[in-house]
Amino acid sequence: MQESGWEYAIVHPHDRAQVLAKRLGELVTNTVFHTMDITGPVVLISDLHLTAEDPSGLECFEAFTRHLHGVDQLYILGDLFEYWVGDDSAEALGLTGVCTALKRLHESGTPITLMTGNRDFLLGQDFCKSTGCHLLQEPAEEEISGHLILLQHGDKLCTDDINHQRHRAIVDQPSWRETFLNKSFSQRQSLAQAGRSQSEAGKRYKSADIMDVNHAAVENALLNSRCSLLIHGHTHRPGIHVITFENRTAWRIVLGDWTAGPSYVCVAPERLDLYFEGRCLSLSQSEEDHTLGVHHDA
Repeated sequence: MQESGWEYAIVHPHDRAQVLAKRLGELVTNTVFHTMDITGPVVLISDLHLTAEDPSGLECFEAFTRHLHGVDQLYILGDLFEYWVGDDSAEALGLTGVCTALKRLHESGTPITLMTGNRDFLLGQDFCKSTGCHLLQEPAEEEISGHLILLQHGDKLCTDDINHQRHRAIVDQPSWRETFLNKSFSQRQSLAQAGRSQSEAGKRYKSADIMDVNHAAVENALLNSRCSLLIHGHTHRPGIHVITFENRTAWRIVLGDWTAGPSYVCVAPERLDLYFEGRCLSLSQSEEDHTLGVHHDA
């Protein structure tokens, strides 16, 4: 398999709250969302990592959802929250505003489809009932604006990260989840925070390649589907990549995280637009033969 494309590595600032506070200031003065392009009826996002420890991030998301009223559908592809310790924990974690924003968007007529990630894998049906979300298991093949698209959070494509895959295999077991959720909130929160610290410490000793997708895993995911389009998040490396294998062409779109503001994909019948850090990459159909090609707007 050969893969090429545009990829923009995001440099994570030490003070994420400071960056989002600056972006929130722009939102308040309407300089970002007033001109924010929604170029398709369906919007996809991932990797917001929302937490009460970062109030600016919460306000940024709530402002974003207000701008989405009227779109046909919103997909959230995992890691909406920095961590989640059970559907009874929204108030204790200071995240009721996020739930309210989702419910308001749902009640305005926009369906919301939610996929969990490696940080918020304990999101469940009670959360969905309270917010109006529909829980989607990964991988999922979805027809979106006429495109058949394979959706994943993305971490299970990072097969070179052996330690992460071992951890995922453990926490995906129903018995582990039942045992964890039967603990008190304070116990669950302490364990989650310890896990976050351990995860961040472990990243210092991992190469960037290990934390990116494995190309063979991407190829296998597409071969095992009916799709020629894959959209995922997790890696925080937004870009659009063309993949060629077995006389076949496919495309991989990677959503960015929200460290420096909203990253999202808009899907329309004739094009898919990826927005991040003030940039836009477009995957659009040729008028001649209806094949897809990438265009870069600065």
